[in-house]
Amino acid sequence: MSESRDPRRSLGDSLLSSEDEGATANPQRPWKPLGGRETPTTEYAYLPPTDNHGSFSEEVLREVGLGITETPDEALHRHEETALVSKEQPSSIATAEECSPTLFDSPAATLCPQSPRNCPTRATVLQSRFSWIPVTIFVLALYATVFSGIYLVIAIRKPRWDSIGSRGSLAPSTANLLCALFAKTIELAYVTICVAFLGQVLSRRALMKDSRGISISDMNMRAWIMQPGSMLVHWETLRYSALTFLGAIALVATFVAMMYTTAAEALVSPKLILGPVTDTRLSGKIQTSFANVRYLALKCQSPIPRSMDEASYNETCLQILHAGQSYHNYEQWISSWANLQQRGGSASTRQTDRPKPTGSMWDNTTLSGSWIEVQDMAVQSKAFGRMINNITMAMPHGGIPIAAMDADNKISQPQDASGEGKYVLKASVPSPAVNVLCVGMNETELAPLVYNQWPNSNFDASTWSFSPPNDIPVSPSLWNKTVVDDIFGFGEKYNQQPPIFGKLPMAYNTILNTTGRWPTSSIYLVGHTSVSHPQYVMCGMRAKLTGVCSTQYTAASSGASLSTNCENGTDFLRYDRFHNDFVEGTWQPDWKNVADVWASALSLGSGITDGQASNERLLMQLMPAYDPATKTYSLNSSLPTVGEALAVMAGSTLILSSQDSPFVHYYEYNQTILPTPQRQSFQASLQAVGYASGGTKRWQGVFYVILIFAFLTSFICLAFVIIEARGHQITDFTEPQNLFAIAVNSPPSSQIHGACGGGPVGPQMKERWHISMEEADAHYYIHAENDNQGPFGSPRTTAYQGLGQMDIEDSISEIKPFSPAVNEFRRVSKRSSLLAKLY
Repeated sequence: MSESRDPRRSLGDSLLSSEDEGATANPQRPWKPLGGRETPTTEYAYLPPTDNHGSFSEEVLREVGLGITETPDEALHRHEETALVSKEQPSSIATAEECSPTLFDSPAATLCPQSPRNCPTRATVLQSRFSWIPVTIFVLALYATVFSGIYLVIAIRKPRWDSIGSRGSLAPSTANLLCALFAKTIELAYVTICVAFLGQVLSRRALMKDSRGISISDMNMRAWIMQPGSMLVHWETLRYSALTFLGAIALVATFVAMMYTTAAEALVSPKLILGPVTDTRLSGKIQTSFANVRYLALKCQSPIPRSMDEASYNETCLQILHAGQSYHNYEQWISSWANLQQRGGSASTRQTDRPKPTGSMWDNTTLSGSWIEVQDMAVQSKAFGRMINNITMAMPHGGIPIAAMDADNKISQPQDASGEGKYVLKASVPSPAVNVLCVGMNETELAPLVYNQWPNSNFDASTWSFSPPNDIPVSPSLWNKTVVDDIFGFGEKYNQQPPIFGKLPMAYNTILNTTGRWPTSSIYLVGHTSVSHPQYVMCGMRAKLTGVCSTQYTAASSGASLSTNCENGTDFLRYDRFHNDFVEGTWQPDWKNVADVWASALSLGSGITDGQASNERLLMQLMPAYDPATKTYSLNSSLPTVGEALAVMAGSTLILSSQDSPFVHYYEYNQTILPTPQRQSFQASLQAVGYASGGTKRWQGVFYVILIFAFLTSFICLAFVIIEARGHQITDFTEPQNLFAIAVNSPPSSQIHGACGGGPVGPQMKERWHISMEEADAHYYIHAENDNQGPFGSPRTTAYQGLGQMDIEDSISEIKPFSPAVNEFRRVSKRSSLLAKLY
């Protein structure tokens, strides 16, 4: 061997030549693992790598990709047990003169405690899986994955929260606060693990052999997540990193972190939402039969005590009630016709499309009926040679609102949900209906039914209403025949007594007959019209329970509505679908008694004394249109008909008659008024507004993207921690404190010349950087990919640049064990895992 060697010669050369030259070798510095704790007498030498897979490092520690199964502490402990103990040599500390810059290339430079080159790492870059940081990252990743998954499932399933509200155990404000709190913790955990994921991937890429390294723009991706506004300030980083695979993940994480709380508020936070339609069975209280006038009178509230008006107490109160409700409903309906004309429009000539009957109940519930059993007026008029106006109107069951508010049905009322509640109840119950049949007649045709037109009549208008003459026949054999018997069903053939009127009314007046004996189920009205065709009109009115409808009740804080859904083939709650024994067209004789009080209250019979009531005048002006050419009658598109008007006015009687009456078409009790209300059930469907998760608007569905990507990216981070890293964490060199420490202990680089003042710009942002180790000093440093020198101008030596194979073979007996820090660096810098190729 040569007597002199290059000062930069390898440590192995020094060891092999020390005995031949007879010189005293510079003592090896003691290794201070993990915090500088001294291990006396034990020294380490450099062990170069070989191509043999049975090398010492691979025998001692098994590589697992970038996740390490054996911690550095465990490797160090086992290594100390098997290490060769070298001969003790006195250590010496170089003097200040020896540590001058001219000595940086001498072996003594390794002993200078203040030399930047003599900077061995005091701690391992690979942390134990049970240390604080790995455990914390794992817990946060698990938390973010599980709870973001729960929030995603909640947003998709949109469950209803019956425990929230006035009837539940949790206040709405508390529920929203808890939802926002958990969303914020998920967001914080999500940001932490995404930043940690980026740091781990970039740090491992920087350490890996033959990797493409990392760029300054790559390291700035963590700022996107933590400070989204930095993408605007430092937009240049997007240019170089946004289109990479890792950059795409970082951008997704950025938008998720920005919008997650908002997305959770939109799709997960409980809100008042109209829920799905659910079939149910409800019940209500009944106390009387349909159209029981005695029960209605007893319920009527009046300040006048019975003792003051024993004879007419109940009837007077009920007449006031009828007048108030009927006139109110009638006024609303004719106002809708007036508004239609003022707008220059016209109604349809099809009965089903004309303005529907309306009304009100309790001043806060709007009523809406339906025209049913519609018949063509023109066809009927032509068939009978006279005006025929046959109208049938159905109204909703008046007992449904009371049943909906019954506490036993447990329906949350609008006021229970902070005044913002709402529900839609559809009930399969019979609907009360009224039929009005109006027929045009002349004086001669009416004569058999007008008392003062009979021979030897003794008509007295003042006594007619309460004490009619005794000579009016009651036997069917004595009933007069008319030309309209088959239309109205009069006579012995139909067992229906025809009405008898005291006289013919004057123009614009009407006269009533409500005295028909049982089984008469109708009341009758005759009026003098305002037209010549026909001159007179006679109308019969009767009521029934129909099975072709269902009742719908909608309640909200702003008001309620009660309506019918009739003759709808798709309505599965139609009453006749649930009751096969129901027979349509059974007229209710008790309603005639209710209609008697109602008609008197509306002055429909004041024509007997030529009263000239305004209600009668308006009614007689609503005659159907007459076509002289064809001598037929049809619906007027500008005016309602007399039959429609009478039906609308009678609608209030149907609502009153059905309240507290059965929810079926029959009455199964012996008493007409039950002393104690009885419960009766009915089939129904309920759609209620309640607290539920999910968006209230369709456009809010865009937030599903945020919740989905939050779960997916959280799962990726968790999978990385478990599968790739296997619980271990590498020092995150993208963190400012770690990056600062390695940067100030690294040599300058020509790749970022001029960036010391204003920072890197342009191509400097995409320059690739690696983290390597000077194994002679166990010193980590960062360098550009295009830099070919190690620290301070010396040739760069890494774990894959060391002694030659011949040197090892010649001096194997003198080699000392290598540093655990070097062993650790070699393991983490290997690129053997499958996922590592994605880096």
